[in-house]
Amino acid sequence: MLQRVFCISMLAATPLIAICACLPQIKQVDALPAALFVTLPAHQPQPDLRVNSVYNAADGWRLRIEVENFVFTDLCVRNATNLAQGHAHVHLGDKKLATAYQPNVVLGHLPTGRHRVTVSLRAQDHRVLGRERGGTFAATVIIDAL
Repeated sequence: MLQRVFCISMLAATPLIAICACLPQIKQVDALPAALFVTLPAHQPQPDLRVNSVYNAADGWRLRIEVENFVFTDLCVRNATNLAQGHAHVHLGDKKLATAYQPNVVLGHLPTGRHRVTVSLRAQDHRVLGRERGGTFAATVIIDAL
């Protein structure tokens, strides 16, 4: 019986795991599921997101997240109503690396090679901040680590 419950749980969770794994790559979708996304109305000022990377020998790689029309906060709520504030998720490739409650993030030293770092905005209730016409608020930077 326990094995059956486990299998059913895994089957039910698989679509959610797949959706969460591809969040940084979502560019244009027609209908965003309300359980995972919160839509910023088109009449409200839209966040403008840019990401820069800087290396220093002491700390390794750092990200500077520059965003207009959005305020970083570490205050989390159950149901976000002020959609112009929240935090960001930082992904290194397909792996979530950090949650950013401020615009400066230390990534540390990265292995040699080319790395794709994607930052996506989240509402205070941790849902992905989406555009009314589809897509998400995200920016990507490529880091060439030597």
